[in-house]
Amino acid sequence: MARGAAYADIDHDGDLDILITSNHGPAYLFRNDGGNKNKFLCIRAVGTKSNRSAIGAVVRIESASGKQWTTVRSGSSYCSQSDLAVTFGLGSDPVVTALEIEWPSGAKQKLTNIASNQFITVDEEKGIVSKSASAK
Repeated sequence: MARGAAYADIDHDGDLDILITSNHGPAYLFRNDGGNKNKFLCIRAVGTKSNRSAIGAVVRIESASGKQWTTVRSGSSYCSQSDLAVTFGLGSDPVVTALEIEWPSGAKQKLTNIASNQFITVDEEKGIVSKSASAK
């Protein structure tokens, strides 16, 4: 029997939810509704010179609490595919002072002073192309 798990902010409230499935069985959605009061920033990268899904892009942020980074990755197994957007927990930090994306093409993009508790889409050539607030 095979199984899979996917992680994404299904309900757009700033915390990641989990979808678990197995072959020949139902899928289960576990929503993270524990009353998280912390701030976050969710970033969807869209490649233009690089691949459209930005797989392989390294995303770094800096806020008052420190520095964080992650890489945009595709699914990790046969039955798993998590959201390609990356989500950073910010604690009580109201703003991301620096955001840097190192694209698979080798280009580097730097943005500054981005408010927390929102979802942004960053285009490889145009910068931030959309913003939406959390459903919290």
